[in-house]
Amino acid sequence: MIGTSNYSLGSLENTMTPDELNKWLKWVHITSIPLKRLGPGGSPIGIASGCLVNYQGRRFILTVAHAVSLGSSDWVIELGNDEERGAEFYQGVRFIYPGEMNRRTGEIADVDYTFAEVPIDLESTFQHLIPFGPKSEKQRRHVFDLATVGEPNANEIYAFSGEIHPEMHASVGLVTEPTVYPGLLYIKNGSPFYQFRLPVPHPGDDFFRGCSGAPIVDTNRRLVALVSSGSKPENVIYGIALSRYRFALDFYCNKIRPA
Repeated sequence: MIGTSNYSLGSLENTMTPDELNKWLKWVHITSIPLKRLGPGGSPIGIASGCLVNYQGRRFILTVAHAVSLGSSDWVIELGNDEERGAEFYQGVRFIYPGEMNRRTGEIADVDYTFAEVPIDLESTFQHLIPFGPKSEKQRRHVFDLATVGEPNANEIYAFSGEIHPEMHASVGLVTEPTVYPGLLYIKNGSPFYQFRLPVPHPGDDFFRGCSGAPIVDTNRRLVALVSSGSKPENVIYGIALSRYRFALDFYCNKIRPA
């Protein structure tokens, strides 16, 4: 089973059977799409997360702007692992960074979200690999329908996942630790960010490094937000609302023909 961090599962253990909980946690992990930034020679020098969504008959990768910052390049989508060729990536990702205009002042502000169109048949798979050890079966990572996302509420429980603790191993390349963070509770909407309380004290931003852009999902398997940042003093995770992406994608799809 995928690592489930050191977090308490809170009321999840009271609302779901062990089998339901195990299946949900496994599903949460395959909702997150690993992103890598490649340096000279093709070696990974940065990691982030995103999610794949279908919208208006097209497919997009969504993530947050601070993770794949404007001006950076060579970000790729991890597609999976081939036994002979090793890690496989989708290259040539061209992220778009929308701005939002203040109608009163006319000023344009940067917002922490970005997206890129990808081929409609692009897929990513997950396989738990241990260097020189056993491996799990390949699983197709989840693709969301952006037209049917959920709105967070105080009666639900939320989770997100990502690959953390990157380490370079000369013989096998970049090694990361796949982890799921369950038990989050929705607090409030502080537009454009939702606030989710963690079930245990916030361990610090470094602990979540690699999870920026990961989808935040509920126990009904609905996408509600993407991880943007957090606050250790307030013990919260901030998730950017999907309405931001949908507004920008509506404009994009009306102006840009399918790739």
